[in-house]
Amino acid sequence: EALTPEFKEYGEQIIRNTQEMALCFADNEKARLVSNGSDNHLLLLDVRNFGLNGKEAEKLLDQVNITVNKNSIPFETLSPFKTSGIRIGTPAITSRGFNEEDSYQVAKLILTVLENKDDEQVLADVKRQVKELTDAHPIYAEDSIR
Repeated sequence: EALTPEFKEYGEQIIRNTQEMALCFADNEKARLVSNGSDNHLLLLDVRNFGLNGKEAEKLLDQVNITVNKNSIPFETLSPFKTSGIRIGTPAITSRGFNEEDSYQVAKLILTVLENKDDEQVLADVKRQVKELTDAHPIYAEDSIR
């Protein structure tokens, strides 16, 4: 499977999606990407400028159905149980058919959550938008279920 043209395209799409998310984060004054971007399948975002630690950001994003992992960053000052960063991976959304535009939208939603952590109305709206995105890109297409 890894030798097929489709798998090569999938890998390339993962990179494009990651880079599109990095562009979105780069446009935000508070967002600081460790290594200023990515040339692989993941991003590491320092969340301290949002007044959060990684554990808090992970929990907050989980409430709106966006899955990330708390992650230590270089020169970490917090314990591994809290961390200063979150890890954002793109293989799962790419497998669902998300493209660059969708990935940029996911990054915008992540920023909206981090910037509005105490606004229940905003969080509810983000959760609705996440559902719209995932409904548009189901894990299994109806015609693939046997």
